[in-house]
Amino acid sequence: MGQDISGGLENTRCSEIVKILSLGKRSGKLFLNNGGETGNIFFRDGEIIHAQCGALQGTKAIWELAVWTSGDYRFFMDDTPDSISVDIPVDEILAEAANRIRQMDRISSLISSSSEVYELDPDIKEKEIVLKSVQWKALVHINGERSIADIAQKIGLGVSDTMKVFYTLIKAGLLRSASSSETETSMGLISLPDTSFINALKKDLTQAIGPIASYIILDTAKEMGIDLLSDDSGQKAALIETVSSKIPSESMSLKFLDTMTDWINAEGA
Repeated sequence: MGQDISGGLENTRCSEIVKILSLGKRSGKLFLNNGGETGNIFFRDGEIIHAQCGALQGTKAIWELAVWTSGDYRFFMDDTPDSISVDIPVDEILAEAANRIRQMDRISSLISSSSEVYELDPDIKEKEIVLKSVQWKALVHINGERSIADIAQKIGLGVSDTMKVFYTLIKAGLLRSASSSETETSMGLISLPDTSFINALKKDLTQAIGPIASYIILDTAKEMGIDLLSDDSGQKAALIETVSSKIPSESMSLKFLDTMTDWINAEGA
């Protein structure tokens, strides 16, 4: 197994190396190292046939490797992969990689590192916010202690894609840097009525989606025009059902719905 290309990613980005190997119709493995992270891109006659970076494979791994700006690389001739995960022309891969690099440059102007820690902003403005499922998945794990890199592992995304999610959440006014907070958690600053129903609702919802529970309850009640101090069983049931629909995990949603339905039935007995 020979090695004939090597260097630093500070001077040559991954996409530039890919272009060189593609134009040269090379076959082998491009190995990249970025501190504690490593990745591989396999070529056959200049075309990419497989890529891996941590738990990511295929194009997801390529997009992650494309935005690395530090570390080093080495190319090993004629090294072959155990599997095939990429079936896209190099030109298309390079075009998307260029787009990803532009996105990451913009994101880096707001988020300097994947080691940064964020929490929910207690001063969330009263406006309608529509979130995608991947944003919900990230929000569930944001607690003022986990870094972006930690959360990337939990939701199964690459670090760069997770930083993109955080960027959209920050721009939406939902997050702030945890370093700017006092000792209280951000969701602890949201005031909810101290009733047995609300306490039970908050407890079970927190178990399902984490510290954003208080915000979800308050926002859903405003959205539905429900008085959280009302003893109307119909309003309580409607609130429970709507809140359950906002839990990303179907199993956790059903568990929450069953638990709160049992609570309502027990209260009315």
